[in-house]
Amino acid sequence: MVESLKIPTTLAELEALGEDIQLRLPASFEEYLEWVEKCQFTIEYFNNEIVIMGNASFYHEKLVAEIIFCLKTIFNKIAGFSVLGSNIKIHIADLLSPTDFNADVSVVQGNPEFLTLPSGKKSTGTISNPVLVVEVTSKSTIAHDFGDKLLAYKKIESLQYAIFVSQYQPFVTVYERKGVNHWELHDYTQLEDSFFIMGQQLTLAEIYKEIQFEK
Repeated sequence: MVESLKIPTTLAELEALGEDIQLRLPASFEEYLEWVEKCQFTIEYFNNEIVIMGNASFYHEKLVAEIIFCLKTIFNKIAGFSVLGSNIKIHIADLLSPTDFNADVSVVQGNPEFLTLPSGKKSTGTISNPVLVVEVTSKSTIAHDFGDKLLAYKKIESLQYAIFVSQYQPFVTVYERKGVNHWELHDYTQLEDSFFIMGQQLTLAEIYKEIQFEK
């Protein structure tokens, strides 16, 4: 049982473990849902395990805020889109193991599709139909972001863009869906580089505006 593992539940316990930690603890999805209610911080679920990451740094959160501002600017020009922060969970159904991830930023088109809990209630904090997700990568999360998360995100039928943003240097990786199982990959490394989201242009200079890179 998860209870016997004595996993951290408070922010103080998490901070004591340090920023660059990642814990994986075997658990059922039902146990994970119970633990979500107990934890003062974000936990995820993948491959029948609870995944616990260290707290995000100041630099990480500042960059996330800039990205949200950029996306709000873009999607304010297009009706029917909602830009969401990292407290929203993204659920991916899978025969081997259901998955719950917290993207740093996500975008939904139209009405959100909420997860139905075992109790029959809808979880308004968990969606299954994002059209765009953004992950700000760090030393402790980059393997998880480009590995477990990317593979799972590609299974979301509604998803059109998966974007990965480095917090250490100007470097943005964009996966754009071009067909059912066809994704195009582009890397952007210069501040003057730009790419398009739903026909709207976004430059790296806008994303990294006033960002001092973490060493």
